[in-house]
Amino acid sequence: MASNHNFTIEHKFKSPFANIYDVILDFTKFGHFHPHMKAVKIVSKNQPNEIEYEVNEEVLLYGFIKLKPNYKATVLEIEKNKHVRYISQVKKNIFLTIDFIFSEDKDTGNTKVIEKVDVRGNKFIATIFLSLLKKSHLQMFQNFKSNKYAA
Repeated sequence: MASNHNFTIEHKFKSPFANIYDVILDFTKFGHFHPHMKAVKIVSKNQPNEIEYEVNEEVLLYGFIKLKPNYKATVLEIEKNKHVRYISQVKKNIFLTIDFIFSEDKDTGNTKVIEKVDVRGNKFIATIFLSLLKKSHLQMFQNFKSNKYAA
């Protein structure tokens, strides 16, 4: 039986807003910082604000079971400079939606990104997937923050 599982993470940056937004909007750049994404390529541009990508990942489940998921992800710019959404069917019965909500403090130049993740699918598999996803996204944003692109 499918059910929804979710989490929310808040990321704060002392980086230029445009750099942060660019990496989240362009999935090939996002994949560059993601610890499990090995290849990300554009499949189609359906509209100026909707791009479909093919993603190849390599993940070690429990530290020793190698999984190589391959899936398509759609990136939508819901509201320019405010809201980006990722949608994908990662596995046969695992559906992922990630919303990134942006805000910029004009006085300090700091940027806040709220990441809302929702996984719909089998409870057992979704719980494992959500745990892996949370760890990988925390690592992805840490990788990004430590890169000169984010400075």
